[in-house]
Amino acid sequence: MTIPQILFEDYYLAVLYKPAGLMVEDDGSENSSLQQWYLKHLMEKFPTHKSFYIGFPHRLDRVTEGMMIAAKTKTALSELNRQFAEKKINKIYHALTEQLLPHKQGTFIDYHKKNNQNRKAIIHKNNKEGFARAELNYTFVGTTIKGHYLYKIELLTGRYHQIRALLAYHHAPIVGDVLYDASTVYQQNAIGLIATNLNFIHPKSQEEMHYSIDLPQNDFWKINS
Repeated sequence: MTIPQILFEDYYLAVLYKPAGLMVEDDGSENSSLQQWYLKHLMEKFPTHKSFYIGFPHRLDRVTEGMMIAAKTKTALSELNRQFAEKKINKIYHALTEQLLPHKQGTFIDYHKKNNQNRKAIIHKNNKEGFARAELNYTFVGTTIKGHYLYKIELLTGRYHQIRALLAYHHAPIVGDVLYDASTVYQQNAIGLIATNLNFIHPKSQEEMHYSIDLPQNDFWKINS
């Protein structure tokens, strides 16, 4: 597992890179988290401060890597939560799948329910009691050297395991995602899913913020030319 990185930081927030295998927030166990790592950074940077606030307006699964926003004030968190609720924050992922999706470009509109017992998402084509609408856009990027399929994914709703569950429901599980019946091996404590782009409005300055990270330069992600 690589270490987290700080892509941007000011008084109000930070844009962080979370490696796969690391939880976002503390879970009360001895597992390390992005929250712990960033708190340690702040304590070292401001040794005279007695307390710090770190709040996350969104989540990444432990097995997913990519960019996250960490709010450093309650006001900033409230404003970022509002932007998420009003769909003013744009998140782009890249996913490796075992199979091709039906079209080179399209939209999935399905219905989602979290199964707390086995910590999975249940997807249904039609709306049912207890289910919520789940949407995403996908665009085919290319076939990789290892023979997997690379897609750009735009989340339109934010549900538990949404990308993982929807792709699996449409017969294209993410590489390495054994929870959703993938049969191929990826990397330890990781799946082929990366949050690569993050666009939002700064909660104080109202400036447009655009951040992106490159895909890994290995045979899993390189396009076969």
